[in-house]
Amino acid sequence: MNPLRLFRHACATLPLFTALAAPLAAQNLLYVEHDGKMCRVHSARGVRPYVEVDGKLVAASGNRVVLRKFEEYLPAFVAVRDVDVRSTYMGVIGTADTLNKEFHFRAKFETPYQLDDVFIVLDLDTETAGKQLFVCEVVGLEPNEPKWVSVGVPLSYELGSGHFQLHIFSGGLEVLHSGIPFPVQEAALDRMVAKRIESVRDAALKPFVGPAPEYPASLLKAKVEGQAVVSFRVGTSGRILEPVIKSATDPTFGEAALAAVRLWRFLPKVKNGHPVETKAEMPFVFAPPHPPADKS
Repeated sequence: MNPLRLFRHACATLPLFTALAAPLAAQNLLYVEHDGKMCRVHSARGVRPYVEVDGKLVAASGNRVVLRKFEEYLPAFVAVRDVDVRSTYMGVIGTADTLNKEFHFRAKFETPYQLDDVFIVLDLDTETAGKQLFVCEVVGLEPNEPKWVSVGVPLSYELGSGHFQLHIFSGGLEVLHSGIPFPVQEAALDRMVAKRIESVRDAALKPFVGPAPEYPASLLKAKVEGQAVVSFRVGTSGRILEPVIKSATDPTFGEAALAAVRLWRFLPKVKNGHPVETKAEMPFVFAPPHPPADKS
């Protein structure tokens, strides 16, 4: 056989996976089998989950992983952009055989928080292989430093098309991210804020969690720096009410800041044991982004 005619496709791409529309019911922790019992995953090295044993992190001895519901998210936020999820294969001429089957995930992550021991879990519901969980190390995310995250997993079977949910963990706790449906984020944050002020007598207004604004694409060539200030009211649940641009060195900076502020949540001011509505404003500084660090 002519080796040049072995493959009918150098790399055929199956239908794209789509984000699952059904909202997540709750937050999750990841567990893996280790020494005959299920243990919580604290970090990952490559695609291997690590668990804590006697105060030390060790590689899990088993391969079975499950997601279990947990009370709340880690109060941090990751913007996930430019997502590409697919499976690929090579096909042999004249047969139905396929070789070099792989699953691929690629996306750009950005956060205003310092996040360590970061790993992702891809929860797949596939056409031919059913439910699948893939774990992959991200290492860490630096504040306001975009980072490409790429996952390539060799497979012994074809996945077909399907749906996926992305879970991001830091230190073993799930983090809020932009791929989670907005109503689910809001409901989770309502619970988290209420828990933190339930026994508080008096407290000042305090930022709780929210994304950094995205640098405007229209200004990437100019690479200008700038500022914007957004004013708003904070409701008794910590939600942002009626945000408006107070000032901006460029209108596009103002719009970017406004879009970010709408996703912020505060711990509301508490007086005599009751949360009260408060006026506030938030400044943002814009600098041209550095090229994202790539994880291959």
